[in-house]
Amino acid sequence: MKLWTCTLPSPHSSERGESLSEPWFRLPSISRNVPDVFLRMYPVKVSPGTLDLIRREGYRLDDYVLRTFNLMLWCLGTMIPLGMMVVVVLPYPFSLLAISPMILPFIFPAYRLSLPGRHYLTEQRTFLLDSPAVIGAMTMSMNRSPSLERALEVGSRSGSGALQASLARMVWKALTGEVQDLRRGLSAWTANLDGVNEGLRRSLHLILAAEDESGEEGRDRLLDQANSLVLDNLREACERYVGSLSFPVMLVFAFGVLAPVMLFSLIPMIGLGSSLPADGGVMNIISLALVLLVLVPTVTLLYVRAMLGRNPLSRNGNVRSTVGRRTVAIILVAVLVAATGIVVFGSITVSVLAGLGIVLFALYSTGGGKDEKADGGRTRSFIDGLYRLGNAMMGGQDLEASFHDVVLMEECAFSEWGLRMLHTTRTGRISLIQSVKDDRYLRERSPELHQSYLTVMECAKEDHQGAGKVAINLAQCQNDVDRTKRHIRENLRSVVEMMNSTSLFFAPAIIGLTSGIMGMMGGERECIMAVASVYVVQLALLVNYFTSNLDGYDGRGECLRTYAVRGCVALLMFLTASLCGQTFLFRLL
Repeated sequence: MKLWTCTLPSPHSSERGESLSEPWFRLPSISRNVPDVFLRMYPVKVSPGTLDLIRREGYRLDDYVLRTFNLMLWCLGTMIPLGMMVVVVLPYPFSLLAISPMILPFIFPAYRLSLPGRHYLTEQRTFLLDSPAVIGAMTMSMNRSPSLERALEVGSRSGSGALQASLARMVWKALTGEVQDLRRGLSAWTANLDGVNEGLRRSLHLILAAEDESGEEGRDRLLDQANSLVLDNLREACERYVGSLSFPVMLVFAFGVLAPVMLFSLIPMIGLGSSLPADGGVMNIISLALVLLVLVPTVTLLYVRAMLGRNPLSRNGNVRSTVGRRTVAIILVAVLVAATGIVVFGSITVSVLAGLGIVLFALYSTGGGKDEKADGGRTRSFIDGLYRLGNAMMGGQDLEASFHDVVLMEECAFSEWGLRMLHTTRTGRISLIQSVKDDRYLRERSPELHQSYLTVMECAKEDHQGAGKVAINLAQCQNDVDRTKRHIRENLRSVVEMMNSTSLFFAPAIIGLTSGIMGMMGGERECIMAVASVYVVQLALLVNYFTSNLDGYDGRGECLRTYAVRGCVALLMFLTASLCGQTFLFRLL
């Protein structure tokens, strides 16, 4: 098999999610050659675009494969003895846990060798989001003077995304003679684009054709079509994603929400709460805790993250929720409080409830909760501001005068942000574009809108009226993206509402009644109440994580206060149902 050469990762690897870079320590190599059986088990198949990414990052793929093989050998040497120890030490059915360390060394190589391809797909998604800004800047430059070199320079300065950086590298190769000429280099570069960027590829070819067009009318027609293609391509990608969500969402609802609740409701029938020592009730409760608190949430969370990672509106291909050090410290304190309470007072339920109360209070006090309507209103105000800025510039005003007039037009989130930018330019004696570049508020809340404003301001250095036209096109693009987010929410509203109501009310009520029944039957009510309390809070947090990130509004930042409120509601519902169930059953019996 022929192995290709490539580098270990660029400084931009963190923007694509996971990193290909080696760890800070290096294990000694066990083997210097990769056996053919390993290559047959894990064939290294890479697309031309992935090969281009690999070469660009400068690492050798054969060394990467060899390193993966050596890491697999190290895993086999540590995990197999660990699995054998689990089989010897733990009784059945816990000895079945030995399966995990046994199969992990064989799963790890497939995951590691898939990283280059996954990074390539993530980079292509960022290209998709950056393409309207880049093509808009290039067509503006071509309208002013039909020079491909100048258009690529303006396009590469239209923002700080991966697409702009890739075009800048391609221009540099043409200038240094690494490729024969700029047109051939650009044509070869478009051949490495993924199918999701078909619109970007065709738009660039239309720009190439516009350079050779002698008539101004024909050139304008080609450039307008190039702008339309990238906008339509982004819209189609979003629509495909919306259409692919129905089945995965139902799967998460069925196996991540309903199945565990059904399992919990069957506890009285299968006798897991029996107090007879010979029945092994405690061991069975531990099994239940492992399934409900570890196995099911882990599998559901991994599936949810994989599904949300395909969102074309997610720039990093990754969904993150930020937890500060203060919150982590309070969670650790809660665990210590619960452990101390069990030892001192002997009540598992009270200790676990106290720990959960501290955790939920920590999440609520952290803040950062999201008001979805307010967030959508802020986004639309920035889109309207971009429309107004473009119209003002097309009317003949320069950038500074247009921005000043638009900011003072009406009171909204955009005007508050704009006034802050103007204040920064006056007090810091910096340009408007530098003030926007340094602004963290818009960059963190909406990177796409931040890039759009930077693109318009960069284009304004060349042509104010052309920059106004770019602003209108980008505002239309952002409006389409915002409408797609709302479309996702509307299409899945019924399932999302079922998941929310189930996690907040129905599941805690069913589990609470089950706990009350177990208390009347003389079972291990303390242990079951403790497990159930943790589970209902965990379920509420997991469902809220899924639904809040589904449409892309909450892909960044914190929504911990919302998590805390939902966890409190679910916990109170559970405790109320458990108390009522036990009281009513006591009266009946």
